[in-house]
This record gives sequence, C-alpha cells and structure tokens, in this order.
Amino acid sequence: MSEEPQTENLPVNRAPHPAEWIIGAASALGVLALVAYLAVTAMTEADGPPDFEIAIDDVLAGSGGWHVRVTLRNVGDKTAADVMLRGEVGAGETSELTFDYVPAGSTRRGALVFAREPDGLELSVRSYTDP
Repeated sequence: MSEEPQTENLPVNRAPHPAEWIIGAASALGVLALVAYLAVTAMTEADGPPDFEIAIDDVLAGSGGWHVRVTLRNVGDKTAADVMLRGEVGAGETSELTFDYVPAGSTRRGALVFAREPDGLELSVRSYTDP
C-alpha cells in the first residue's frame, strides 16, 4: 500500500503573517541600499596613482650608526607594493628601506641607518609596484 501525502493538513492558502512582510521589506531595503552604495562608490571613486608623503620622526645615534625614523603615508587613491624609500646624505652616503605593502590612506613606519650624522638628508620614493 502506498502512502499519499496528506494535503488537507498543510496551510497552502493561508495569508502571510505580518512578520513575513516586515522581514521581506527590511531585506528588500537592505539589498537596495547595498546596490545604491556600490553604484555611488563605483561612480565617484578616483583612479589616481599612489601619492606619498614622507616625514622624519626622529634622528637617533645608535651603536650601529645614525637611525633616521621615518613615516611614509600613502595619500593617493591606489595601493602600492614594494615601495622603495631612499635617503641620501650630502656626503654621498645612501640608505634604502622597502615597505612591502602600503594601502591607500595608510601609514607605515621604518628607519634608515647611516654611518655618519645625516646632515642635509633628502628622502625620496624611488619605485613601487602595483599589487
């Protein structure tokens, strides 16, 4: 004997509960808000290159030489990887520092080390790659 499903006990044609309407409306508003946010972000996002600001925080004498602590800030629109910062002292001495990853709007810190006191220090970003 085969068993047939009993359909008379299932509420097939019942009216939706008010909580279903509330949850459905809230979900629809959430999806619309997300789509609107993504559309506005896509249309207004700038597409410029990374832009770096370099600041000297401290110059400290250490046992291995002079340590110049620096802050590198990416104020541009794009992320940069393998950012090479070079410091040059007037006497021809150079020191280089590489930052692995500098996202847009972020700050990274590091130190350059020189054998002599770094008078007339010039800092510059020499290269970076697109991640």
